[in-house]
Amino acid sequence: MKTISIFLALINSLFAGFLIALDLSYHEVHLGNLWWSFLKLSTATLIIVIGISTWLEVMGLIKVGLVLLGGLFLVALGPATIMWAIHLALTTGNVEYNMVIFSASLIIQGLASLLGAAGETSNATAS
Repeated sequence: MKTISIFLALINSLFAGFLIALDLSYHEVHLGNLWWSFLKLSTATLIIVIGISTWLEVMGLIKVGLVLLGGLFLVALGPATIMWAIHLALTTGNVEYNMVIFSASLIIQGLASLLGAAGETSNATAS
């Protein structure tokens, strides 16, 4: 499970970095959309931080508690992103397939982190 989590942490961090670069590349900043840009940028930054913490936990540099919180966040963020993509498709007709794939990847990364930590904890208590 940790291998899947590490691989998806890399992929999701790269995609989140791409979203940050895309959002910052817009030339016009409107005050009405400022909160939305801030929300997107902070969420993408959190995804990158969770990806880095996943790598650091595997190397043994941080405790598993931070990765568990990150996994829970990703499992919650995934369905929220899917619902946002469905809302966007229904209101504007613009179907964001890439966001649905990204959110499914976030869910799988979060579950892999949680299940990997749970398997590691049960092995530690059994021995």
